[in-house]
Amino acid sequence: MECATEYAEVTDLYEAAYLITEGCQVEGVRCIPLSSSVGCCLTLSGRNLSAKRETFHRKEAVANLSSFRNAYTQANGLMLEAKRAFQRERRGQRQLEGAGL
Repeated sequence: MECATEYAEVTDLYEAAYLITEGCQVEGVRCIPLSSSVGCCLTLSGRNLSAKRETFHRKEAVANLSSFRNAYTQANGLMLEAKRAFQRERRGQRQLEGAGL
């Protein structure tokens, strides 16, 4: 019996990197405005995603260090790119408001 694809939103880079090393795919990145900064949330998809997340949260996750490092770099890069785009958009909106548009 084949398991259905599951989806999850993750803000922890280490968790995201582990899930990517376990075969999950990044479906999207969403920025979250915080009081004085911006956070990001990765949407991941994969089979048995909830079980993989449980393994991570029980501190039983094991991953190949090289694969984990590559996945961490990928997730971090996606989050940084999303934050920069969000901040550019935010600055543009403030400039429009300042110009009275």
